[in-house]
Amino acid sequence: MKTKKRGNGEGSINQLPNGSWEARLMIGYNQDGKPKFKTFQAKQRNIVSKKLTDYIANKKALEPENASRDTMAQWLKNWLIDYVAVNVKTLTRVSYEGIINNHIIPHIGNIKLNELKKIDIENMYAKLLETGKKEGKNGLSVKTVNNIALCLHKALDEAMKREYIITNPSSIAKVPTLRSTNGLKKEIEILTIQEHKDLIAVCDNTAYGMGIFTALNTGVRIGELLAIMWKDIDFEKKTLTITKQLNRVHDYSPNAPARTRLGIQDDTKTKSSTRTIILNKHLIERLLEYKKQQDEHRKNWGAAYNNLDMVFARDDGYYIDPATYRDNYIKKLKEAGLKQYTFHSLRHTFATRALEAGIPIKIVSQILGHANVQITMDTYQHVLPELQSEAMNKIADYINS
Repeated sequence: MKTKKRGNGEGSINQLPNGSWEARLMIGYNQDGKPKFKTFQAKQRNIVSKKLTDYIANKKALEPENASRDTMAQWLKNWLIDYVAVNVKTLTRVSYEGIINNHIIPHIGNIKLNELKKIDIENMYAKLLETGKKEGKNGLSVKTVNNIALCLHKALDEAMKREYIITNPSSIAKVPTLRSTNGLKKEIEILTIQEHKDLIAVCDNTAYGMGIFTALNTGVRIGELLAIMWKDIDFEKKTLTITKQLNRVHDYSPNAPARTRLGIQDDTKTKSSTRTIILNKHLIERLLEYKKQQDEHRKNWGAAYNNLDMVFARDDGYYIDPATYRDNYIKKLKEAGLKQYTFHSLRHTFATRALEAGIPIKIVSQILGHANVQITMDTYQHVLPELQSEAMNKIADYINS
């Protein structure tokens, strides 16, 4: 079968083995989830091409009787209730709600679902990259816009499966990439070795000092750090198991006293983020000392103490809000005489030091919980040329010794 290339969303025209021509356009999905196509056949290519073009041009007249003429805002809100709420994890639901309310609806919410075009979506992506942040002064990262594109595609895919629309315009809209944005990528921030030492020097035996010290020695994310329980640490095997994270999330229960609540999410950012990390002897020693102090603290509080088994907790044993933790982290930076690095910079700093120390990049990737080594290589490519140079010199010294 010979295929004649056409633009995305315009269908395809193929020459069949018998010499005739067939045009086809995906118009949705069957109940079993397989794609459903509209096809036209004729002996001449120009005939099937015209039939296909006419079909697309008049698709509104050909839409199923149940085609939705809701606005995008109406459809997306319905999708959150009818599909997302019953099919995804709470953390994903919160993420989708934020994306839809903060980024998609403000740009294309007034457009009818069955009138949304590729250009509308691409214009939205461009604006998000330019002025997408809440204050409107700076743009969102390419990665964030890609997450928005993924959410939109899923919502429109569901509309297509329900036959509210014939095609999914987001599948043909060009999603921004680093290459399409002139290779611009936000520089990751890493503490210098001296700054690293200066910060460690102010890491006292409080929940904040020990948490920072732990992050610098494990590369855990802030949500993972604040979800660590003492049962997650095996002092004999010297391991820390990461299986959850602490977040402030929406409380969807009907009688909830507040819209959000602080709680443990029994899953991590990704499947690969669930991992076991070997702890170094310095961290083990400090954690044991810190635990003794916390045990004494617990006794002093008596029955008023919240026995949640949290490693990094408030004075009363309850969870520490990530926002509160970040505020105290900034105070530690000031105490050390450092600028305001993000907490995530500690993760980048740990990874950079590990690579500089000669730890194989695959091991570093596993410790960080990356889905694959390529993510680690892309993120820390600033370190790799220098490491490669050192490795080549070592090889030369060994060969010529």
